[in-house]
Amino acid sequence: MTAAVRPTPALATQALVAGYEPDLPIVRGVDLSVAAGELLVLLGPNGAGKSTLVKAIAGVVPIHGGTVSIGGRDITRLPAHRKISEGLAFVPQTENIFGTLSIHENLQIAAAVLPREKRAARIAAMYDRFPDLAVKPARLAGSLSGGQRQMLAIARALMVDPQVLILDEPSAGLSPRIVAEVFAMLTDINASGVTVVLVEQNVKAALAIASRAVILVEGKIRHEGSGESLQNDPILARLYLGTGQTMKADRS
Repeated sequence: MTAAVRPTPALATQALVAGYEPDLPIVRGVDLSVAAGELLVLLGPNGAGKSTLVKAIAGVVPIHGGTVSIGGRDITRLPAHRKISEGLAFVPQTENIFGTLSIHENLQIAAAVLPREKRAARIAAMYDRFPDLAVKPARLAGSLSGGQRQMLAIARALMVDPQVLILDEPSAGLSPRIVAEVFAMLTDINASGVTVVLVEQNVKAALAIASRAVILVEGKIRHEGSGESLQNDPILARLYLGTGQTMKADRS
């Protein structure tokens, strides 16, 4: 009987070791596989290495061992700007827009990596997806609300039509209402065929939209499961809180 062929993951790491100093790794041997079309959430207590992991994948934190691949293509040693052309887009938690430039100028800069003849159509597509940005495209990005800034940051990342979109703490500093809007937006983006990887501290909201969640502790994967199954998982509570109790429903 012929063994079934496993689909190539959209994003994968093997034995990934990363951190700012070679002798002090923060990410310690992470094997991560994200299926095409998945919405994966990375959870874990503060200092677990979540942000370092996604920054290493994106090429902005040094990798000291292991590999990163997109659609089966090894991108480990590519610089960050080359990883974009391989189908990877990254939205950092901070400094993800140019505040002194207009909305339109932010999108134009992001579109600069595209062939000239495709830029206008791609910007128009972003205005269709994010109508709040289209109302006043000349408005300075620095004057936008927190939710609007996230829209612009995500629109900039989507400009290159990525296979994989990674976001680091997109809900940070936002009100519960705006968090719900941002997460609904990410769900729609995922439904359009983009694989989404999301670092989050808002556990309840993240698990509500996750296909699957992975829990990091001290730079290693310690637990994982579907978003639904983890919502009342005592292991999740223990890894976060050091207790045997389930996470409270309103815990962020």
